Amino acid sequence: MITSLPCERLLLGVSGSIHAVHLPQYLTQLRREFAQEIRVIMTDTATRMISPSIVRTYVEEPVFTDLMGTDAIPSPHIRLTRWAQLFAILPATAGILAKAAHGIADDLLSTAILASPQPVVFGPAMNPSMWEKPAVQRNVEQLRKDGHYLLPMQEITSVTTGEFDTGLGPVPETALTHLWHVLMRRMRNEYWEEAIATPAAAPAAVKSLPLLTAGRAPAPAATE
Repeated sequence: MITSLPCERLLLGVSGSIHAVHLPQYLTQLRREFAQEIRVIMTDTATRMISPSIVRTYVEEPVFTDLMGTDAIPSPHIRLTRWAQLFAILPATAGILAKAAHGIADDLLSTAILASPQPVVFGPAMNPSMWEKPAVQRNVEQLRKDGHYLLPMQEITSVTTGEFDTGLGPVPETALTHLWHVLMRRMRNEYWEEAIATPAAAPAAVKSLPLLTAGRAPAPAATE
């Protein structure tokens, strides 16, 4: 299939924030502008915020909630993370940030984060009273040191309090911008060594063609 979407395979983790109700908006925009294929992992609490059957209508794939996986994809913490070109957690609660920072793997999502062969993109979503706690900031700093990417919190009306604060993770447009950035940077790093392995050369030199002098036409070929 010919497509202009940059990401071939996106694995999206959903933790139990109230902002999981925005998942249809994320998936709609991600499918339209970013990812060719999307698979979703949800925590148990996230499934109470939005039904996996609803999410299923947006991704055309089973939604994974159990560590045992399905008959088609057993051990999803290994198979899905190896399948993914990019792994993002939207929204990411204080709980999932803490698990990831300390290597705790007690459900499918946290186990997948630990098993991921590549750094993960986290989109934190929580009330400012939680976000500003030293414990959360220590976890955020540890995740950054470990090579993970954290999207910035945004000031917008909170779902839980109705107040204008930083209690919401990135809106779809902002998340999309950061996912593009992470993917392009990763692709550059993957291909940079290959790109510079061969010295630069003019197209004619690569094809062993004679170079032409400016303003002079090539001599006609000899005839019998």
